Amino acid sequence: MKSASLARQLQRLNWLIDNSRRASGDQLELHAHWGRYLCVLVAGFLENAIGEIYSEYARRAASEPIAKYVASAVLRIQNPRAQRFVETASAFKREWGEELEEYLDENGRKDAIDAIMANRHLIAHGQDAGITVVRVKEYLDKCVQALEFIEMQCGL
Repeated sequence: MKSASLARQLQRLNWLIDNSRRASGDQLELHAHWGRYLCVLVAGFLENAIGEIYSEYARRAASEPIAKYVASAVLRIQNPRAQRFVETASAFKREWGEELEEYLDENGRKDAIDAIMANRHLIAHGQDAGITVVRVKEYLDKCVQALEFIEMQCGL
């Protein structure tokens, strides 16, 4: 991740994932709670990332008033499923949206983003998500690939 803020968030997420087994010991129920907690954190990371990446692009590419307007719009995006990422990229450049959609369709990246958001919704509403720490880590790795692709598109 090019953004220092996003890199710190990612480092913290990876640290929590790596230490969740030790923190929960042999208590399977506690480890399951870690999976749900980490899923919510990854969803928040995705929300932060879509806003930060496109805000930074606008800051570099546009005048100050336009960059502020773009930032106010992208920083309000919540629960971004993969399609929202594609729509946002397309709003900047149609080709970006097409390229991103194709990239997300490869290697389960779209499914990873959508699964994080769907599980976050279940967790927030007190339903059983069945998400594990291992699965969250797999999803996070694919989400990071997608975010790095977006950074590349934006020239960051």
